[in-house]
Amino acid sequence: MYRYDIIEKIGEGNKGEVYKAKLENGKIVAIKWAKNYDIDKEWEILKFLNGKIAPKPLFRGSRYFAMEYIDAKPLKEFLNTPTYYLIIKQSLYNAYLLDKLGVNHSQLGRYYHILFNKEVRFIDFERASFKNPRNFLQIIGYYLFRDEKFDINKLKAITNLYKTNKKQALKNIIRLIDESVN
Repeated sequence: MYRYDIIEKIGEGNKGEVYKAKLENGKIVAIKWAKNYDIDKEWEILKFLNGKIAPKPLFRGSRYFAMEYIDAKPLKEFLNTPTYYLIIKQSLYNAYLLDKLGVNHSQLGRYYHILFNKEVRFIDFERASFKNPRNFLQIIGYYLFRDEKFDINKLKAITNLYKTNKKQALKNIIRLIDESVN
């Protein structure tokens, strides 16, 4: 059993609460407490990802688990800044990797599930699954289709290409972002 002290609440949703905590050894972690859901699935997905793209899981109890604390800001705080499109490009790459790994996050259209501090990390995998990964398409649909800087027909062509050639679609979307925002 690990001993920890709660520092502060850092997030809350319908299904859980997240706290910043300090372990006995001084390490800062995030603790996620389940309000009304079984944490097993989220724990298994985080273990599978093992710190790639998402927080690394550390230990768990029956209704909570501890994971790496990500000291970063949500995507929403970067709206209308030069960093925003850099984050979108990194998010698309991470989404492509998640798709290749077979994990569907399902909520990447929420600004606060994408964090940035030198690199992009995704959080909150409570609704994630190992079925029908569509992370890449989710990010294009939520962030770029709504952005007037992008030609809808070009975006549609890239989403169609993604179904048959994911790597080329990733290259094409990065090129399109670079051309559209510079």
